[in-house]
Amino acid sequence: MTTNVERFRAQDMTAALLQVRQVLGPDALIIGTRSYQPKGLRKIWEHPYVEVFAGRGAPTAEAPPTSPPVSAPTVSGVQAAGIVPGSMPLGSAAAFPPAAAGPSAVGDAAVDEYERWLQPRLSRFEPRSLALVGPTGGGKTTTLAKLAARYALDRGERVGLVTTDTYRIGAVHHLQTYAEIMGLPWKVAQDPPSMREAVASLAYCDRILIDTSGRNFRRDEARRELLALLAAANPESVELVLSLTTGREEMEELGRYFKDGPLTRILLTKLDEASSIKKLVTAMQVFDLPLFAVTNGQMVPDDIWFPGARQLAQAIAREAVTVDA
Repeated sequence: MTTNVERFRAQDMTAALLQVRQVLGPDALIIGTRSYQPKGLRKIWEHPYVEVFAGRGAPTAEAPPTSPPVSAPTVSGVQAAGIVPGSMPLGSAAAFPPAAAGPSAVGDAAVDEYERWLQPRLSRFEPRSLALVGPTGGGKTTTLAKLAARYALDRGERVGLVTTDTYRIGAVHHLQTYAEIMGLPWKVAQDPPSMREAVASLAYCDRILIDTSGRNFRRDEARRELLALLAAANPESVELVLSLTTGREEMEELGRYFKDGPLTRILLTKLDEASSIKKLVTAMQVFDLPLFAVTNGQMVPDDIWFPGARQLAQAIAREAVTVDA
């Protein structure tokens, strides 16, 4: 599979960005970053480094003139502002509670209890086709890009993208930019017939990822439209993408709207903006669905977490969360 993303490795972020600028130019789009710290005996022969994933950008001829700029920063903008995007490695202390602080910090019994509760509630099934649904502002498109990068860049799979989000200005252009930078085929589906056609045209792909528009699900019409599109797409999994800044009452209201719906799992976003990791447990209790993943920031592809039961149990136990057995 051909991709327009290049990987740059250097001792620090400044040197990596200089490489990006020299190879791709000042307007290169920064897709994501990753930091590596050797552990244990590896420290003897390995050195820390950073990686930057960047692309030349996507053609914008098809984009409406009112489209807002894509959120991916350019190398020139980053250097001018003195910002180091995504410089904190995934799983670091500020990103997620570190698993290194063992159960003894809160007691083995507490961590064991939470782990038993979590174990059957975490899902690692990776379907061939999945759709992301949820209210506006949950981060569906950015999350879709992270999943696409995971499969296409890390695993070399053929990934096809479909978007139904023709309501927000620039939404299609947003997905188009990610797709073309990563060299992925993408389609727009506005109704059930075009959805069936889009999915059929991507049948050769290893994965098909579907992005739906955030709608006001209080409206019966919006729910009916979504259900019709999902029926036409027939994905193996439907992920409810929900921001962890959402209050419990809003979660419960949303849960009522999808009570008889096709939801398979939940994918929780914006942990970095949540007041507490307790919100994660609240969402799992309210929707009673398995947890697929958690996102913690805007950087593609790194800011997504697939927690293990033990790691998550340690984090929850530190906040003394009481869960329903």
